[in-house]
Amino acid sequence: MVLRADKLSLSLAGGRRAIFSDLSFELGEGALGLVNGGAGSGKTLLGLSLCGFLPLWVGNPDLRGTIDLLGSPLVQNDYRPEVGIVLENPYTQLSGIKRTVREELAFPLECRGERPELIGRSVERLAGALDITRLLDRSAWTLSGGELQRLIIACSLITMPRFLFLDRFLTEIDDDFRPRLVDIVRGQLETAGGAALIAEDPWLLPDRGYTPHIRLGQKCGDTQAFSGDKYGDVPPAVLTQPGRDVLGVDDLTFSYESGVRVIRNLSFAVGEGEVLFVRGPNGAGKTTLAKIIAGILKPMSGTIHIDSLPVSGLEQYEIMSLVGMSLQNPGLHICRKAVREELNLARSWGNDPGGLVEMLGLDSLLDSHPLELTQAEKKRLGLALSYGMKRKVVLLDEPSQYQDSEGFRRVIDAVRFMAGEGKAVVIISHDPRFDRAFPGGRSIRLSRADTG
Repeated sequence: MVLRADKLSLSLAGGRRAIFSDLSFELGEGALGLVNGGAGSGKTLLGLSLCGFLPLWVGNPDLRGTIDLLGSPLVQNDYRPEVGIVLENPYTQLSGIKRTVREELAFPLECRGERPELIGRSVERLAGALDITRLLDRSAWTLSGGELQRLIIACSLITMPRFLFLDRFLTEIDDDFRPRLVDIVRGQLETAGGAALIAEDPWLLPDRGYTPHIRLGQKCGDTQAFSGDKYGDVPPAVLTQPGRDVLGVDDLTFSYESGVRVIRNLSFAVGEGEVLFVRGPNGAGKTTLAKIIAGILKPMSGTIHIDSLPVSGLEQYEIMSLVGMSLQNPGLHICRKAVREELNLARSWGNDPGGLVEMLGLDSLLDSHPLELTQAEKKRLGLALSYGMKRKVVLLDEPSQYQDSEGFRRVIDAVRFMAGEGKAVVIISHDPRFDRAFPGGRSIRLSRADTG
């Protein structure tokens, strides 16, 4: 037996806030278990408890019951080298002291004093398996969200953990690679004689037979993975026919200083009230495209027009008045001490979120510190901040990330509202629920430079 939990209960705030209670389950060698539930149901806190890391995240937790790892009791705050974890937000899991992907991937084994030749072989093996060999000499801070997620998963697998907790590890992985990634994890577990518990949404998971299946919370639409419709109740959005072109991209080409060309001769247009999806594998340049449209990056060649105005002739503040962007990492939107202050700052710049505050469920969070929000709430806050009544284009980078069924419906309502206001909405997403929400929606697909 790898891990056994018996009558596990957790409450916070001096016992006033119950998270989960009376959980009992076992994970044998080779087991791939699943925990799911609505946003805020305690999936992440359960995983942190099972790894012994809970006190690092929350103060004064009341955790009761027992956890047995590999035949001995697991004590919170006691480091167990047999444990591995992939955090919900990959941006928080970089070491911060290594320069390249290769060095970051080698770091866990260096900390254990492994021989250099073993480290080198392990790095090459994991990099090849997760298709990041081409990135080994890149700075980890220059990776796309999906590439970074692959790196963090590789860093967790390289030590051959006996128990692994994977927290929403598929949210930024492109569709075609998800089944392969789950199989890689299972293969590593079988080799190490270990087990894993996955906290992930059912619509992102390939059906691989997950046992045990732990359900948290009371939202049936979010807890019935693989029984019936795993996408839940996805409401189709009805949009009007687009009007005149508001965003025009013509023959756009962009390369980074490394010489890797990520966008080549790209042309498209988006009309008033239109929703356009940008798709493609990790590293294809989807977020880069959004940054170019927003004026953050400058293209090598080609032109961009916003409301018939050439972007090349505008100052950055003028571009920001016409283009809003919801960033892939929602933490980058945060600069104030309360949600109310974030929204007021946007209003002071002429970007009043208006009715989106209530639509996105932020009205009950106004006095909360943004850093205390769940990842799902942070994403919805970033979406609200990207909106401005006078803006013509809104760029949404993975807007449904971390959202349960209720959160996704709120995102769809917000997108429909923006399009109804005549904005050109560009959505970057790997979420298959959007295909149901916008049946027949128009999309463009980018290809990675090394795949054509």
